[in-house]
Amino acid sequence: MSITRRATLALATAAATLSLFAGAAMAQEEYKEKIRIFYETFNQNDPSLLDQIIAEDWVHIPAAPGEEPGREGFKKLVPGYAATFKDGKLKIEDIIQEGNKVAVRSTYTATQAGPFMGFESKGRPFTIMTIDVHEFNDDGMVQTTWHLEDWLGGLFQMGAFEQ
Repeated sequence: MSITRRATLALATAAATLSLFAGAAMAQEEYKEKIRIFYETFNQNDPSLLDQIIAEDWVHIPAAPGEEPGREGFKKLVPGYAATFKDGKLKIEDIIQEGNKVAVRSTYTATQAGPFMGFESKGRPFTIMTIDVHEFNDDGMVQTTWHLEDWLGGLFQMGAFEQ
């Protein structure tokens, strides 16, 4: 094989490799931007936004009490949160990505306006921290979400345990 042909093959291989890396980097930035839609769903009280971000057969771990499976089941919960917690605002504090998983640390601030987990409202504001890990599928949709929310801290702030 001549030097010219070797050089051409090496350049073509390098270009293809760079193209793959650039595509992966672009996908990662797209995941980070796209995940913001998940949180805007709650800020706008618009469950239809979930159609843009989570797969139809999405898995939520752990599911909320009474939550039906999949995207449609989760969409039914959004209006209930808006009714129970007036002026609710989810704020993204950090987004970290590793491959097809995006971790989000956020805070949720609201005022309890209705019963929650068996506790009547005292009309008190609260702020809780949440941590979510969202896994994207090959179609660029969130397939699985694992989450932790500090509802115990929130219940204390809401006065749920006061006599």
